[in-house]
Amino acid sequence: MAQHPVPYSSSALSLTRVERRAAKEIALTRAASTVLAAREAAKIDAITDVAQTALTSAALLTDLECCLVSRNPAFAGRGAYINGSAVTAMGGVLTKMARGL
Repeated sequence: MAQHPVPYSSSALSLTRVERRAAKEIALTRAASTVLAAREAAKIDAITDVAQTALTSAALLTDLECCLVSRNPAFAGRGAYINGSAVTAMGGVLTKMARGL
């Protein structure tokens, strides 16, 4: 008995026009949500990449500053100013990029 198909009428599986329209709208909404989620994820990835580059560059600049100050202590003030300005500018680039996305 389990191998015999269950008889059904063709009208039992057919959808009404309203149901078909609702199904299409649901599918479109789901597709739009998927696209929106992918777009937001791409923005997050871009911000992460820029932030990672800025952090690495800031660390390298700080190492260079420390090395130069150890060679010439009189450079400490200028080095701190230049390094601070550069790191602030990197933060500005990140902020401007994040706002533009």
